[in-house]
Amino acid sequence: MIRKDLDYLVIAAMLVSGLYLAITGLLMGLFASRQFFLHSYAGYASAALTGLHLALNWRRIMAYLRNRLGNRPGGELPTRKQPSPTLTGRRALLTSTGAAIGGFILGRVIPTRWSAGSPRGDMGTLYHQWSKPGYPMPLDAILDWGASPQTYKIYPEAEQIALPDPHDYQGLSLEEAIQKRRSIRDYAPQPLSLEELSRLLYAAQGITDQRRAFRAAPSAGALYPIETYTIVHDVVGLQPGLYHYAVADHALEQLQIKNLRKEIMIAGIAQEMLGQAQACFVLSAVFQRTRWKYRERAYRYVLLEAGHIGQNLYLAATSMGMGACAAGAFLDDELNKLLGLDGEDEAALYMLSVGKRK
Repeated sequence: MIRKDLDYLVIAAMLVSGLYLAITGLLMGLFASRQFFLHSYAGYASAALTGLHLALNWRRIMAYLRNRLGNRPGGELPTRKQPSPTLTGRRALLTSTGAAIGGFILGRVIPTRWSAGSPRGDMGTLYHQWSKPGYPMPLDAILDWGASPQTYKIYPEAEQIALPDPHDYQGLSLEEAIQKRRSIRDYAPQPLSLEELSRLLYAAQGITDQRRAFRAAPSAGALYPIETYTIVHDVVGLQPGLYHYAVADHALEQLQIKNLRKEIMIAGIAQEMLGQAQACFVLSAVFQRTRWKYRERAYRYVLLEAGHIGQNLYLAATSMGMGACAAGAFLDDELNKLLGLDGEDEAALYMLSVGKRK
């Protein structure tokens, strides 16, 4: 009896661990979580329980295999013993209990988060509803949102080019810049100076408080998930190509030397301003910088920050007598490939062209 009882306990434990694996796997997919509380350990437990179950029933398994392989005289199988009512009842109880738990979780928790909006809403509507504060969050305590990554992205192998001091210029007042700001798509064939590029990058994301490392644009929790890439077409002192803004050093990291007018226009769905401008700025996001702290609200905050930076670039360009135009329509995969991004951990969000007004 002890052996049978142990076998029944192993079967029950296998059912529980299997249900947990299935449910947590589904939740990880729905919540885009890389890990779930004890998910991997449940997998190890399931494997160990399977081995134990095989060991407890090894003789029965081997006898079955011998019979199936025809070692029994006449090739007949023994009459199968009908399961006892007690065993059947236990299995039914375990199955129904597992189904009840799974149904409760899937029916009460997940729909609360995903079905709050209109049934005709797109994924953006669903995300907006799902990320609202105040909804029941019983899973937050056990979902693993990952650790905080590095604040600054660096390219250690890239040549670094120092930028001029951005503080030695006084342009239009804030009120005048706001009044005159427009989206300008046509540019004169006149290069930008390195000083002008320096001021644009500083206005976008430059460090304005050295002690606390605060930047020109606001960021949720001062986590700064946005990275700025510059595609240089015509800037005095710089070769055409792709550069990364090293915020901490107020410098450019040279990533690729090449005329990229054609590539940026292909990625930008043939928007001519991207090829005519003297420089194009691409804002990407390292989502985990915000996600580890703000969880389901992270994507909202990252997009808001990209908007802040874009407006700073607009106003800085206007203040210096230049034109700027934002572009939200682009081929994500093509643009990410151009920048060397994976499109998941870090992805392009926003583009802005800048050039001299005609």
